[in-house]
Amino acid sequence: MDGLDKLPLPVLISIGLGLAVIFAVRYLGLMSGQRAAPSQASAQVAAVIVDPTALNKMTEQATRLVDVLEEMVDQAKEKIRVDGALAQELDHLREELRIYREISRR
Repeated sequence: MDGLDKLPLPVLISIGLGLAVIFAVRYLGLMSGQRAAPSQASAQVAAVIVDPTALNKMTEQATRLVDVLEEMVDQAKEKIRVDGALAQELDHLREELRIYREISRR
């Protein structure tokens, strides 16, 4: 929990969304259990409480999502670096063309 402040914003947002989905699925499961008939309600609520497979699957998917988002952040940083280098090279080329044009005028 100490390292959360060092994570990039997109990763924090994805973690928050993953947790929100997990809690929403759990909450909606409990609500549907309460709306069902009394004999079914206790079984559905017990299934939500006892069977954590859906929660484990969502946690695994959230982890994969975080990994993908971290990779996307790394790729975006690399693209920014490459775009900066390309812009610098284009500036050099523009300057060389300007010099060539000035020389050819004389």
